[in-house]
Amino acid sequence: MIGILAAVAKQERVRLSERTVAGLQRAKAQGRVGGRPKAEDTDHKLVAKIERLRAQGKSFRAIAVEVGKSPNTVQRLMR
Repeated sequence: MIGILAAVAKQERVRLSERTVAGLQRAKAQGRVGGRPKAEDTDHKLVAKIERLRAQGKSFRAIAVEVGKSPNTVQRLMR
């Protein structure tokens, strides 16, 4: 009895996986892009301001507060 239920559950997992893959392929064919969108594009004026503030010796946290971004975003834009 348990073996039968296990086989049914396994088959359902396989079907679910197949439906997921089919849905992703259909969305891709329609031109949709999956995933989370990028937080922001590289804003050259913002990068220039961050570089200027960094050259003045300010910390990433201080710069982040001044430009209204997170410290991680400031560090990422500096790369």
